[in-house]
Amino acid sequence: MENIKVVMCDTNQEELNGYAKLCRAVCEKSGLRMALSAFSSSQALLFEMSDRTFSASVGIVIVDPANGFEQASASLRRLGYDGIILYLSRGADIKYIYQAFDARAYSFIKKGDLERFYIILGGAVETARQADNRYIALSCAGEYRQIDINEIYYFETAMDHMACVWYAGGKFVFPCSLSSLDERLRDCGFLRIHRSYIISLNAVHRISYDEVVLNNGKAIPVGRGNYSMLKEAMANKAGT
Repeated sequence: MENIKVVMCDTNQEELNGYAKLCRAVCEKSGLRMALSAFSSSQALLFEMSDRTFSASVGIVIVDPANGFEQASASLRRLGYDGIILYLSRGADIKYIYQAFDARAYSFIKKGDLERFYIILGGAVETARQADNRYIALSCAGEYRQIDINEIYYFETAMDHMACVWYAGGKFVFPCSLSSLDERLRDCGFLRIHRSYIISLNAVHRISYDEVVLNNGKAIPVGRGNYSMLKEAMANKAGT
């Protein structure tokens, strides 16, 4: 089951708990497991979201502008967060609508309208899932990359517990195992064809029994016994 990270911001703990349960139900219906981070102050929220590695993992932020979070969403955008923001509030002040618009919020939902919340959140979850399938966020020793998966050629083992991604913008070494990457990316058009390599099927120029040549000219060895799996994956891709 895939994961989706949701951040909720509200000073009312009872309401936060109730809507968190609804969020979890919507995510499970979409085949996702929700990871929740909850904040009761805008300062705590902004401090955590200033960490690019953390914010890149967040799919949806749900904020109540009437409870001390008036400027938080605009600040999130200035910090570089480009994911989904939902406004959820009992307040009906027009200024909250304007703030939602200025912060490019996905929608504004009034607390108590559970049916609308369920519908809007369902759409937001699917939008976040699609966005998550377009990028991969990586970090190492204070450096950060958010890479469009369509620009990736391949991953390779760099050293113990490290991997290297080669993409249109160059390369980046980061802590991760190929096994973890394989599990994370197998439904995103990537295939492990060797114990040391994972390739993007979109980047394949031609294949043979013992190697794959990518669009950038790089030749990648095919592991013993992996050719039939590679051939099948390419055939399935051609048929879609």
